[in-house]
Order: sequence, then structure tokens, then C-alpha cells
Amino acid sequence: MRITNSKYGVILSIPGLVIILALVIFPLATLFIASFLHYTPIHPVTFTGLKNYKYIFGDRLFWLSLQKTVIYAGGATSLTFCGGLIIAVLLSRITRGSGIFRSLAMFSWAVPLVISGFIWRWIFNPNVGVFSDLLMKLRLISEPLPIFSNPVLSMVACIIADSWVRIPFMCIFALAGIESIPRELYDAATVDGADCIASFRHITLPLIKNMVFIGLLITSMISFRTIDVIFSMTGGGPARSTYVLSLYIIEQLWLRTNYGTGSAAGVIMLFLISSFASFYMYLILKKE
Repeated sequence: MRITNSKYGVILSIPGLVIILALVIFPLATLFIASFLHYTPIHPVTFTGLKNYKYIFGDRLFWLSLQKTVIYAGGATSLTFCGGLIIAVLLSRITRGSGIFRSLAMFSWAVPLVISGFIWRWIFNPNVGVFSDLLMKLRLISEPLPIFSNPVLSMVACIIADSWVRIPFMCIFALAGIESIPRELYDAATVDGADCIASFRHITLPLIKNMVFIGLLITSMISFRTIDVIFSMTGGGPARSTYVLSLYIIEQLWLRTNYGTGSAAGVIMLFLISSFASFYMYLILKKE
């Protein structure tokens, strides 16, 4: 066959299609099917229709986990965006030794989220952690700060641990956008009397918005379904103050061994992630 032959292109696509069917479509189909079943290890598998979904929407813990997930994902995405953008702007202004500083800024990205949770759990530990010790030495507090027994502070600690790993990822997107901006635009703005804030507002932000939106999309999707940091730091406590949707799904699957309701909760999470991912894509395409 010649390369221009359309059949040749179809043949080359077959291995990729097989991989997609095996790794994506088949698990998704299994998930959707299981969400309509009464599926437990000790009872026969039976079709129950929308009963699993009715149970989940009537479960108080589901709505609590969804609320905590929105807070957690929103906080982690916002902090990641601000931190990554600030570091990207600073790195773009370094001319000597920029490669070293950029490499150092990427180090935290190599840390697994579970390890990040353990690291920050030690940092925020009121007895042996450096955070409370530093605040007491600065005379900002008089006694160790009980972060993991406070519902608000425990959520903030998890958000910081999550963002610490993802900030370099956002920094790469923002820095790539900044580096693609022609230097002549900044020179012209300087001649017109614009300061650095005005240049950032009217030149940098408008020209890197598409790159930033893509980074926000990926970051928010990962933060919405993450469990690593929370599992290693708080386990959902105290008093379910960090009880996110992923923990709710695990509780249905492993603690209650109800694979039907766990699958239904997974379908709901998939729908929510797909919804705001579609919203992000709409904004990106609209701005283009």
C-alpha cells in the first residue's frame, strides 16, 4: 500500500484503538454497568436500576464529601495558580544562572503526593514540627499550633501540601507562555511609560491566558479526584473536615464492600469532572 492510501492509515490506527479500548473504554463500560447493580461479595449480583444513585443522593456523607472536595480542589487550584504564576514571572526575569534556578524550582514536582503528605504532616506537627517551633521563636504564638485537630487548619494544611507538588507544573505552563512573548512588546510598553505591573496586566496575562487555562484545567481535574495527600495527612479527619469524594468512594468499595454504590459514586465524580473540563475547554475555544 502507498502511504497516501486511506486504508493504510486505518491499519496504522488499529493498535492505538485497541489500547484505547482496553485501557479506557472497557473500564468505563464496566464502571457504568456496575453502577446499576447490587454488587456485594456476599449477595448475588442483581440489577437495581437507579437505586444506587438514589441512595447516594440521599446520603448525607456524599453531600459532605462533595462540599469538602469543592473546597479542597478550589483552594489547591487557586494556590497552585498563584504560586506557579509568581515563580514563572520571577524565573523569566533571571538572566544569569537561569537554568539552575529553573531546575531547583522543579524539584518538588518529583515528590509523590503521598510523600508530600508525610513531609508536610511532619512540618505541621505541633510537637516535633518546624512550623510551630518557628512561629514560637518569632513570638507569633505562645504554644504549639494544633493544626490537625482544627477542622479549618487541617484543610488548609492539605491544600498547601497538594499545591507544593503542583506549583512547578503550573509554573512550566506559565513560563512557556511568558517565554513566547516577543520582547519588543515590553520594550514598546516601557517607552510608553508603562511600569512592570501595567506590562504584566496588559501584555503578559492576555498573551499567556490559553496556556494558563490548560494548566488550570489539568490541575483542577487532578485536585478534584486526588486522595494521596489527604490519606497520608489526615485520613479525612478531624470530624470528617477533610473527607473528600475519593474517600467516600473508597469507603463504599472497601469498608462497606458495596461495589454498586461505589461505582455509582465514581460515575458521578466522572460526570462532575467532565462538566467543568468542558467548561474550561469552552472558555479556551471561545477566547481563541
